[in-house]
Amino acid sequence: MLRIAPRLAPILGLLFLAACSAGAAPSASDPGQPSPTDEMPMASDDHAAGFSGGEPADASAADRVVEIRMLDALRFEPASVDVKVGETITFRVINDGQITHDFTLGDAETQDKHDAEMAAGMSGMGHDKPNVLTVDPGAEGELTWRFTAPATLLYGCHVPGHYGAGMVGTLTIAGS
Repeated sequence: MLRIAPRLAPILGLLFLAACSAGAAPSASDPGQPSPTDEMPMASDDHAAGFSGGEPADASAADRVVEIRMLDALRFEPASVDVKVGETITFRVINDGQITHDFTLGDAETQDKHDAEMAAGMSGMGHDKPNVLTVDPGAEGELTWRFTAPATLLYGCHVPGHYGAGMVGTLTIAGS
C-alpha cells in the first residue's frame, strides 16, 4: 500500500484534479468557449503550421541538399544557412555525436513551444511532424522544405537543455 505524508495529500489531490481537467472539452453551456464542433487550431499538435517562410516538400523536388551536423558540444555545423525564396532544400541532418539530438525547423515561437513541451517531459511531441527529425547517435535523417517568403527561421535541438545551451542555428530566406 502506498503511504503519502498527510501534508502532501491535498497537493497531490489538486494536481490530480488539474491533470484530469486539463484535457476536458468545454461545456456547451459555456458561452465564452467554442463548441466541440467548432474547429480549433492546435499549435502544439502541428509544429509545421503557423510559421512563415515555407512548407514541407517532396525530396524529389529539391534544388539542393544542405548537410547539417549535430555535435555533442551542443552545436550545429554550420550554425547558419542561407536560402532563396523559391528554393526547395533537403536538409541531410547527421548526428556525429554519442547522444540523440533533434532538428526542429521553425520560427522563434515554434522553437519556444517545442522546447517547453520537451522540457515538460513530452519527448514524443512533434517528432512525427514534417519540420521535426529525431536523429540517433551515428545516424542521419532528411527533411525537405520549400521556401516561399523572405524570413528568418531557426533550427534547434530540443532534447532538454540543448536549445538553452545554444544548440540552435539560423536560416535566412532571402527574396529573389
